[in-house]
Amino acid sequence: MEIFNCGCCGNKYPTLHKHTHHKNPRAMGGKDVDSNLIDLCPACHDAIHAIAYRMLNKKTSRIQIIDSIALIYPQNKKAQETCIDLAVLIRNYAIENQEKDLGPNHLVNIGTIIRKFFKPLVAQRAAELGTSQEGYIRSLILSDVAKRFNLNLSLVEENGIIKKIQKGKTSEKIKS
Repeated sequence: MEIFNCGCCGNKYPTLHKHTHHKNPRAMGGKDVDSNLIDLCPACHDAIHAIAYRMLNKKTSRIQIIDSIALIYPQNKKAQETCIDLAVLIRNYAIENQEKDLGPNHLVNIGTIIRKFFKPLVAQRAAELGTSQEGYIRSLILSDVAKRFNLNLSLVEENGIIKKIQKGKTSEKIKS
């Protein structure tokens, strides 16, 4: 059995339980290179993400976050420091996305909601259409919005509208 050391807590675990975490998220241009990757145990990976989202909660104080990390990693200063460093990177990414009018979990939430029952059906339909599952779901959402607001959009027009919205030109009339 292959073993790895968790990059946060330092404990040894079977490789089967290894979570490879991107320090700089792929969505922010982070690469799949050793300097951007850290191998974590499932508990540390979950803790880092939980701490990051607690940092986003305005009701959670800095003291509460530090106390939480100290409870998760008692007597392990290195793990406490690594956890906070990685959580800050996640928090910063989430804040950047919120500033772009996207939630920190905008794609993850969709995947979580549909995964249990609809995932195989979505996968089958996406394969039938020759697109990715994400692309298929995106097209469903956009077609529903277009239908609701009586828009007749092609994918090219959709990209132009998104750019106008991002530039604050929502007052322009969108022609159908």
